[in-house]
Amino acid sequence: MVGELLYAFRIMRLPLLDAGGQAIGKINDIIVVAGRGTEAPKVLGFVATSQRRRIFVSATRVETLDNSGVRLKSWDINLTPFRTRAGEQLLGKDVLDKRVGDEVISDVALIHKAGKSSTWQVSKVRLSKRGLLNTRSGNRIVDWQEIAEMFAPKTAIAAEAARLRDMHASDVATIIRALPAEQRRQLADAMDDERLADVLEELPEDEQLRLIEGLDMERLNSVLTKWNTTTSPTCSDKWESISAPKFWMRWMTKTQKPCANFSHMQAAPLVR
Repeated sequence: MVGELLYAFRIMRLPLLDAGGQAIGKINDIIVVAGRGTEAPKVLGFVATSQRRRIFVSATRVETLDNSGVRLKSWDINLTPFRTRAGEQLLGKDVLDKRVGDEVISDVALIHKAGKSSTWQVSKVRLSKRGLLNTRSGNRIVDWQEIAEMFAPKTAIAAEAARLRDMHASDVATIIRALPAEQRRQLADAMDDERLADVLEELPEDEQLRLIEGLDMERLNSVLTKWNTTTSPTCSDKWESISAPKFWMRWMTKTQKPCANFSHMQAAPLVR
């Protein structure tokens, strides 16, 4: 319901429901990222346990969030193991029970924001004082801005990479093309390998080259294994017969990297 506050402590004990309302897992934590400028921190998704796996559930796949559970829009579920990415925070792990002066954060309230892209945002924070024997002796509710530093990202670029997590790769490519060269490279550094590979596929070859030219060989090889091709390039005189993006040969020419540096890049299957 729009305007109703839901508290993180409660949400992290709710079931994960499929489109029909059947329980298929349990919510363990809530993933947020700092907003742009003065915007409130935004919910990116949820960490859930399903079929004995700890998985990521994107907020874009959630139909409803209420006291009955987190209900998905569809019946399918991605069982890829969850991993924390740069720029993200887990409310349970990183925010709750953290000290703010002589108080601790005992809960975080979320509010639903309707609009072109429906989302959940951090709205309020419950602060508690610690009494004797570490008991909580008093509570007060404050706007999230009062402790905004608790949601501040380590770097602005890391937060931006996190905000782009669930955007289509073509939309991310459009955003990247509008950035200055240095910010492009910083954003590429902050992305995980699979995400960067997806975005590269959406860019023209010249811009692919400019985006990756600052990467070291180890990272470059790691991104390459995620590329949407059947093989990675090997060291060969017959480049024309290799099923790989043309920019790899152009990258070698521009950077003057010796072919020996690629000797370990043998054919590798697509990893998704």
